[in-house]
Amino acid sequence: MSLKILFCGDVCFKVQPEVDREAAKRILAPMRDILCAADLRVMNLECPLAPEGVGAPIYKSGPNIIGRPRNVGFLEAAGCDVAVLANNHIGDYGGDALSYTLDLLGEHSIPYVGAGENLDEAYSAYRVVRGGVSLSIVAVCENEFGTASGDRAGAAGFDLERLGDKIEEEKEVSDYVIVVFHGGCEYNPLPSPLCRERYRTLVRLGADAVIAGHTHCMQGYEYYHDRPIVYSLGNFLFKWDKPSRPSWYHGYIAQLTIDAESPRQLMVRPIPYVFDPDKNEISPLAGDKLEHTLRYIERISLVIPDMDELTRYYKGWCIISGLNYIKSLVAKPEYLAPSDRIPEVAPLKNLLCCEAHNELMRTTLELIYNGELELARVWAGELEGLYYKEPSCN
Repeated sequence: MSLKILFCGDVCFKVQPEVDREAAKRILAPMRDILCAADLRVMNLECPLAPEGVGAPIYKSGPNIIGRPRNVGFLEAAGCDVAVLANNHIGDYGGDALSYTLDLLGEHSIPYVGAGENLDEAYSAYRVVRGGVSLSIVAVCENEFGTASGDRAGAAGFDLERLGDKIEEEKEVSDYVIVVFHGGCEYNPLPSPLCRERYRTLVRLGADAVIAGHTHCMQGYEYYHDRPIVYSLGNFLFKWDKPSRPSWYHGYIAQLTIDAESPRQLMVRPIPYVFDPDKNEISPLAGDKLEHTLRYIERISLVIPDMDELTRYYKGWCIISGLNYIKSLVAKPEYLAPSDRIPEVAPLKNLLCCEAHNELMRTTLELIYNGELELARVWAGELEGLYYKEPSCN
C-alpha cells in the first residue's frame, strides 16, 4: 500500500481578494486531475484571511499581506487537506487577524499546522492515518515577524531544540514525520550552505522528509540518508503586480510517495507547473516545456551535495544580494530610547534575527574582510547562469 502526498508552494491573495470557490475552480481546472489523484494535499497559506477592520498591519520590513475570508474557497476547491501557516506573512495583521483565520479554517473543516494562539499550539503537529500509514506533519518558519512566543499568537518560529524534541515526540506516535520549513534566500536558485546543513540536521534528528519553500523560485532536492529534502517549491498561486523574475510564476508540486511495504522508500517526484496571470490559471507543464523544466531542476539539484561548489555559488549570491543588506546595518542612538517601538528598527531586527539574512550578512562581511569580493563577483556571474529561464519552445 502506498500513500501519495502533494506539497504545494505559497498561496497568497494580496492582489486577488476576489477569489472565491467558483473562481478557484477555474484557476485550478488544468490541475484538477493531479490534485484529485493524491491521498493528501498540503498547501502553504501565505497570508491571514480576515475581513476589513479585523487586525492591523504590524511593524515589519517588507509588505504586510492579507486576504479575505472568501479566499478560503481556493483551499476548498484544491481539496486542501492541511494548510501550512508557518511563514513570514501569516502574522502580518497581528493576533486578531490570525485568530480569525484559525477560526475560519475550522469552520470550513480545513486542518492547519504551524501557527496558533500561543507557542505550544503553533508547534502542534498535524496527525493523520491514511492507507494504513500514520503520519505527522510539523511546520516551522524562520524568525522574521509574526512568530508566536509564550501566550502570543503567531507562527512557529524555528528553534532547533524545540523542533528536535517535537520530531522525537511525533516519532513515538507516527510511522513517518515530515517537517515543512519556510525559509531561505529569496530568488536564489540554490540553498545556502547553512540551510543545507539545517535541513540535513532535521533528518538526523528523525525527520523522514523535509519540504521547504519561501524563495519565490524553484530550488532542487536531494536524498540524504535515503530521506528526501526539497529545498524550495516556488510559488503556487501568488499573483503580483510586478513580478521581478521569470521564476515567480513557475514552481513544482512535490509528490511524496510513501511505500508502506518498503519503509525506507520515500520517493519525490517534481510536478512542474506555470501560472498564467492573463488567463488567471495554473497549468501543469507538458511536452518540451516539461522536459526543459525537469532538466533544470535536475541541474540545480546536482549542485547541492557538493559543499565546495555550493559555497562558491553562495558567495556569489552575497555579491548579488548581500552587499545591499550590509548597507542597511546602521544603528541609531534613538533606537535605545525608552519610547514606543520605532518602525525604522524593523529592517535591522530582521537582518539580525532571520536565519537566512543573518547568514547572508555574516558571509558577506567575511568576503569583505578576507578581500574576496572580486573573486566572488566571478561566482556571482556563474550563479546568474543558474536562474530559471522560460523555454523558447511552443
